[in-house]
Amino acid sequence: MKRKKWSELEEQTLLTKYSNLLNSGTLSKLKTREKKFKPIAEHVNSVHHLQDPVHFPFKWSWRDVSIKVQNMRHQYLGVKQKIRTSSNEFNWKDGENHWENFLKYKEVFGDVELDVKENAPSNDVVELCGDDGVLGFGFGIDSEELEDDEEDGEDGGKKSMLEREERRKEMELCMEKRDDERNEEIEMKGLMLEERQMMWAKRECEKRLRLEREFDEERRQRMKLEEKWEEEEMEWRERLVNMQIEHEKQMMQMQADACQNQTNLLGIMARLFCQFFGSANDGLGGGLGTLSAQVLQNLQHPGGLSDGGKPDAGSPSEFL
Repeated sequence: MKRKKWSELEEQTLLTKYSNLLNSGTLSKLKTREKKFKPIAEHVNSVHHLQDPVHFPFKWSWRDVSIKVQNMRHQYLGVKQKIRTSSNEFNWKDGENHWENFLKYKEVFGDVELDVKENAPSNDVVELCGDDGVLGFGFGIDSEELEDDEEDGEDGGKKSMLEREERRKEMELCMEKRDDERNEEIEMKGLMLEERQMMWAKRECEKRLRLEREFDEERRQRMKLEEKWEEEEMEWRERLVNMQIEHEKQMMQMQADACQNQTNLLGIMARLFCQFFGSANDGLGGGLGTLSAQVLQNLQHPGGLSDGGKPDAGSPSEFL
């Protein structure tokens, strides 16, 4: 199987994309290695592999990008070791002769002191794997071999390569443990958040049901009250109508009684008048007696008068 190897152009694209994410502040917001390096891998693949799979046959994953970033750091330190002069100064221009992207790496990640590589003990894993990642750069190490193009320095050798490999494996175990703990913490927080959301949703549902029940109860009470008001209004109207009818009856009865009393009074007065004037024995008294009796009869039976108050044609001649 052909070994996967990065080209200089792919390295340059990786460094440029990483620099853009770093300068925009996007990289600092991403908390896991996958979220940090997956956008970079997708960008490199879209620029090279998808456009020209013949010259760029490899499709890189986010793990490949993470390993490459760490390998480029070792490569940078190796080239820097080579360009160091006898006076402990560095011929920076000569760095691109050893590695084309040497100065580009320095521009993105800054200079790295050689003392960090040479003096850091191999068993100081906890210090190297701090909160900011490996050596403060926020990179992770995956369990894959270093690339063939890694520089070992002039005094490198097989022993130095084995020590570096052992140190890399220790850091890898530290990072894996740290990622597991972080994933477990995130998972627990997610479960707690989900439980809180479920509890909140349950409380909201109970509150909504309680409000609906209260609203239904209030509506039933209002309907009962309205029905009661309607019944009382109908009863009141019925009593009012009955009182009005009874009042009209009483008024009619009072009018009838008044008419009857007037009729009786007139009859009494007529009899008294007849008796008073009818007691005389002369002819005038007899005529008045006859007239009084006739008047009394007409008063009691007013049919003797026409509608205009005039006597009928069949009335007695005494009225003439």
